[in-house]
Amino acid sequence: MSVAALFSPTVPPVSRTPPADVRDALRARLEEAALNATAVGAQVLYEGWLVRFAHSEAKRVRSVNVLGLSTRPLDERLAYCSSLYARHGLPMVLRITSIGPDFSLDAELEARGYTFTGETRVMSMSLAPRPSVRGGLHFRKVDTDRFAQAVGAMRGSAPGHTAEHQARLQGLAVDKQPVLAYDAAGQCVAAGLAVRDDDLLGLFDIVTDPGQRRKGYADALVDYLMTEGAANGAATAYLQVEPENVAARALYGRYGFKDCYAYWYRLPAEQTDA
Repeated sequence: MSVAALFSPTVPPVSRTPPADVRDALRARLEEAALNATAVGAQVLYEGWLVRFAHSEAKRVRSVNVLGLSTRPLDERLAYCSSLYARHGLPMVLRITSIGPDFSLDAELEARGYTFTGETRVMSMSLAPRPSVRGGLHFRKVDTDRFAQAVGAMRGSAPGHTAEHQARLQGLAVDKQPVLAYDAAGQCVAAGLAVRDDDLLGLFDIVTDPGQRRKGYADALVDYLMTEGAANGAATAYLQVEPENVAARALYGRYGFKDCYAYWYRLPAEQTDA
């Protein structure tokens, strides 16, 4: 089955062909910024592939990210990376983007039986100075430890994953702003992370307490983060969301976010369950 056939039927697919319009430079820069915002301590640069080894729930920090082309045979590269992941006790995952640079790789992996999974859309929008709508919430900038603990509790993450998340955030070299939102009773009801890389503002870890959903808290938090980002010089905001997450896509669409490019993962068939 082709990649295009695996896309959600309710969301138009992103083109698999090389982009050729004025947004090319923005797409490439957004990909760089997203990698900077999710940097990990254990990684290897090999033949144009950035190979990451975080013991995390998030596949983007424990996968092969394709940054350039190589003259080495694909099977040789795959065998080498497979040995690296085995050494780190992790399944091998390859992250493929619709913006390349290796536009033949996805079909080659599919021909070798690699399973398609985890499509994500990168959405972006232009920012301008704007008044903030707080929605009755109080926003507090916190350190990475407190933020990771709050996010882990809301997600029901295992302690090890929460600790890895905190350590990864602490090690980021770009500007980060972890924020918790509190209601009038002083209860933490939502969390969100803004990462600024020059004039780009990435929104990550937007999560609402399961018992506090459908109250507009995520809307108010996203608005706050973008307002702060614009005030500090960010010109473009971006985020990553799964196409089947209809509620989140509707929320971001109301702010003006639009699909910019897509990425997805390929796993060896024998490691699909992992």
